[in-house]
Amino acid sequence: MAQEIEIKFALKDRNALVRKLHELGAQRLYAETFEDNIVLDRRGELRTKGSMLRVRKFGRYALATFKGPMAFEGGVKSREEVQTGVESFELAIQLFDALGFKPTFRYQKFREVWRVHDVEVVLDRTPIGDYFEIEGALDVIRGVAEQLGMNMDSGIRQSYAELYRQHRRTRADLPENMVFPPEQLPSA
Repeated sequence: MAQEIEIKFALKDRNALVRKLHELGAQRLYAETFEDNIVLDRRGELRTKGSMLRVRKFGRYALATFKGPMAFEGGVKSREEVQTGVESFELAIQLFDALGFKPTFRYQKFREVWRVHDVEVVLDRTPIGDYFEIEGALDVIRGVAEQLGMNMDSGIRQSYAELYRQHRRTRADLPENMVFPPEQLPSA
């Protein structure tokens, strides 16, 4: 299985981060793209183990992803990850549903992807704020984080689902899922 190795930070100033990425010679791989994500589980089995099954739709593409339990080293998260393209977002959800995996959480974001020094830096705009992740080899992640002015101790350990649950504890007006209001969604 492949390893996902990444660290997430709150994104306080998007323009400043993009300037720093340019200074480092980063290339923007993908302009900001809307993503719709469905997390599936069977009676909480995966969540109890710290694992996750997700189907993601972005543009005309869809991916099914399994992520194993998380481990942390110096604030950097690593976990096993298996990912494959699927022909249809909706049919993938139906397939997993037939196997007993029901949708448990939906989250949306707009994501922009950059590449610098053999790592990807992804900028996420979510309904609860902006974040960015650095994904790649551990030693390169640390170096790029430092070059971007980030302290590794300020990395965020929580998934978007966990961050959203925290927000909902203090904001009763938030919907059950982390979704944008319809007027903020791209037109079909």
